[in-house]
Amino acid sequence: MSTKRFVGTVVIVFVVAQVFAIVIHGFILGPDYRPFYGTLLRPMQVGPEGATASAWMIVFLPLSHLAMAFAFVALYSRWVRPAPGEEIPQGLRFGVLAWLFGPVPMYLLWFAEQPWPFSLTIKQLGLELFTMLVLGTFTAILYRPPAEASHQL
Repeated sequence: MSTKRFVGTVVIVFVVAQVFAIVIHGFILGPDYRPFYGTLLRPMQVGPEGATASAWMIVFLPLSHLAMAFAFVALYSRWVRPAPGEEIPQGLRFGVLAWLFGPVPMYLLWFAEQPWPFSLTIKQLGLELFTMLVLGTFTAILYRPPAEASHQL
């Protein structure tokens, strides 16, 4: 994978991960998180009186997704050998592997250590599985070798 293609794939995975995180954790799971603001969660809103004391920490959200996108694409490029016509199945398999490696342990640890409801943990795991499947599929399609290279093999 060329550097240009690698960076482009990282950028796309980052943007998709950001959008999914905002939709999933900001809107879909927002009502489920509401009871935990002020105890387990910091409010990430800027009100009319200005930013809260912890508002600067919001910068870690995109940084975490950028780190994940970089590692996601780097691992895919080293573990998966692209085969013509196999992009979607390879991307889905990699998405499941990434889900098992990242979100599953994280959310199960949080559930074991903190008073999250089981129903919320199940929702988080299901939505993160969907996210990882989409990210794996995008990565596989974008990583696909050029047509000329696959004909030379």
